[in-house]
Amino acid sequence: TTEDSSNGALVRYTPHPTAFTGLSNYTILTTDNGVHDYLVLNDNRDANGVGTFYWSSDITLGEASANQFFPNAEGIDVHNRILNFVSKVDKVLITLDLAADPPTWSSSSTQSGLFEMGPDQIQRMLGDDEMLYFCEDGGAYSDIHGRNSNGEYFTIVRGDGYGTETTGLAFSPDNLRMYVAFQSNSNVYEFWRTDGMPFNGMVAGTKYHNGCGLGNIEGCG
Repeated sequence: TTEDSSNGALVRYTPHPTAFTGLSNYTILTTDNGVHDYLVLNDNRDANGVGTFYWSSDITLGEASANQFFPNAEGIDVHNRILNFVSKVDKVLITLDLAADPPTWSSSSTQSGLFEMGPDQIQRMLGDDEMLYFCEDGGAYSDIHGRNSNGEYFTIVRGDGYGTETTGLAFSPDNLRMYVAFQSNSNVYEFWRTDGMPFNGMVAGTKYHNGCGLGNIEGCG
């Protein structure tokens, strides 16, 4: 879990073994004596910007690491042992390789084209490890942006005139529908592609950010 605070530590919760003996998944999070560990990033990045990290039971170490490397952490997503989360203040995406030995971390800027405000929630579609989608927080508009496996960004929904932030991003199980809330007017919107393809399907005319501003996906409803 993340915490939207200047020193909000990233917390890894490990349930007690007895939590898995119950008949309900709810017991996994509610059984007593679980363990809380806190992410600590080592300041030892190499020439490629890759460093190491560890988990500590000392929350003060976790808070200090957050304050230095990822203040106001927000959206988080994990897939195939790769964990991504964002710092809204620093406008960066932090990537943890949980399977590496030792485990490693790196960061990259989320500022690109129309994506210039703080990254918020992030979401990956079910069964797709290529595209990562971002909500946006702040300014006179709030958009939805995407990033492919090459690190190229595009804007899929423009929220001109919708202030504060987009949130609650989700996809239907078949990836044909995308849902998002514009917090300022308390409405939830449904989007779909007019060509009938899923959001992780082949796309024609994707305009990736190149520093000149507008990017979108042609054929999105």
